[in-house]
Formats: sequence, C-alpha cells, structure tokens
Amino acid sequence: MEKNFNDIDTLIANVLAGEATAAEQQEVEQWISQSEENRIYFNNIKLIFDSAAKATVSEKFDEDAAWLKVKSKLNTQQPAGKSRTLTFDWRIAAAIAMIIGVSGLFYLVSEKENQVVTIASTIGTQNDTLPDGSRIFLNKKSEVSFSFHSGSGQRKVKLKGEAFFSVKHEEEKPFIIEADEVLVRDIGTEFNLKAYPDKDTIEIVVTEGEVQFYTLKNAGLNLKAGESALYLKSRKEFQRLLKADTNVLAYKTKVFNFRNTELKSVVKLLNEIYQKHITLSPAIMECQLTAHFFEDDPNTIIEVIAETMGLTISRKDEEIYLEGTGCNTH
Repeated sequence: MEKNFNDIDTLIANVLAGEATAAEQQEVEQWISQSEENRIYFNNIKLIFDSAAKATVSEKFDEDAAWLKVKSKLNTQQPAGKSRTLTFDWRIAAAIAMIIGVSGLFYLVSEKENQVVTIASTIGTQNDTLPDGSRIFLNKKSEVSFSFHSGSGQRKVKLKGEAFFSVKHEEEKPFIIEADEVLVRDIGTEFNLKAYPDKDTIEIVVTEGEVQFYTLKNAGLNLKAGESALYLKSRKEFQRLLKADTNVLAYKTKVFNFRNTELKSVVKLLNEIYQKHITLSPAIMECQLTAHFFEDDPNTIIEVIAETMGLTISRKDEEIYLEGTGCNTH
C-alpha cells in the first residue's frame, strides 16, 4: 500500500535528522526514485531543514510549543513498542514542525521574505527546478536567486546571465524576474531572458504564453508567444524586434538555423555554445553559410561546413583552423 504524506514526512524527518534506520533510509530513497515530483518535494524539504539547522532566526515564536507538537506527532506515528531518542536542537525541531504543518514557520525567515535559493552555472549549462516547481535552463556563467515573499505573495527571481524559464503559473502568486533595472512578469509563460551585467542590452524571446517586460518607471511592452524585444540600458528604451534571432535558444536546444550567415558569426556562436576554439583564415570570414543543424556533434558540424564551402580543416591541440582561398558559391 502506498504511504500517505504524514508517513513519508515522518520518514523524511528521521532521515534528515540522522535518526533513520537502514530500512527507513532505503524506503525514503525508493520513494524519491518513484517520480520527479517526489525528488523535488524531498529536495525542498531538505533545503528548509538545512537552513533551519544553521540559521539565526530573529523572529519570536514559542519554540518549546513547536517542539512539543512535533514530539507528539512523531510519537503517535511510531509503531507500538518502538522508541527513539530524539536529540535535535529547537531549530531542527522547528523544521520538522514545518514539514508536518506547523504554520508560521515556513522557511524560518522574516515575514517579508522567505528562504532564498540560488542556482548558478559556471562553464556549462544547467537544467534545474525552482522551489515552486518552475523549470529553468541556465546558460553558462549565469545565476538565478529565487525567493517567496509571504507578505505580497510574490515569487521573485533575480537573474544574472541567461536562462530559459518554464513558469508554473499561479494566479495568486505572481512570478516576477528582476534583471538589472528590468522586470519581467509572467502571465503563464515560457520565455528566454538574456541579461548579462556587462552588456548594454537585455533581450527576451517569448515561446509560450505572455509576459510584461517593463521597469518601475516605464510600462514597457506586453509580449506574446513568438514575439521578442530588447531593452537598451544606456537609453532606457524598449524596442520590439520584428525578427528574432533564430539561434537565440541554440544554447539550450543545440538546434542551429543559418541563412546567409557570415562564417565569422557562425564560428563565434559555435565557440560560445560548445566551448571550442575554432578560427578562420581572413579570406573566408565574410563568406555566407545557409545550413540547418539539429543536435549534431560540433565536430560533425565543422566537417559539414568545410565540405559545403570547400574548406580545409587543421587541428593542433584544442585549436581548430578552417582555411580557404575565398567563398565557394557553387
């Protein structure tokens, strides 16, 4: 028989507190492996638990009452004849109390802002899930910080870099992204937002649903699926893009569409996404390529380009050099 949530919450509490038996540990691991939702649920509880164990909480609340409620709950759920010595401090007790429904201790932080969860990528991309169930795909050298504001009911994300968002829409809990001075408000959406701090532009491409793209001083633009726009920081100006870059999501999809694209631009994009070191001879930099690649190995892409344009390939260590006498137009 499948366990109910009270049972699994008690087992999770035991595991996180280091009080679980080998059988209980195995049971929790099996439960986690049953579905992605179970994995996300466990990870969110662990975040709360870990924060409670090391946080300094400034709020006043009756920790003894919380502990007594937890102890009572756990005692009523233990099998007859089985006893356990519980040795957690009050912060861990409060975390478990939250797990089984003690109100007012959610994430053990101030009333205005709850636990901040930060996800960052370095030299590669990263696929992850936010605590509210929204999905994100981070480009390299990017970071998002997620927080829930209990006072306003807002889910707030701060972005540095580039990420694709698949937002879990909740009407009563607005999802707002802050990137420098620009804000993006979800209206049931999937979209890509590119906002590197050292760049003058912030670019958004909406693939599903609708967003509001704005600042506190400018109402900005409402964008629907298939639409894209730029924000120019230096001019504090929004611009709709009549034609979005077809390769804006290539870092995520590994799908490339080149239509009369200069070879130097093709190589720049391949180097960025695959972390390659491809260089061109001066004579072919402005030669134009029309081609489509779908999740191909980067070495295959290079070989196809060379074959298509009549180029030669030479390699030395990590360097790849494409050379030709000019543009092959046949």
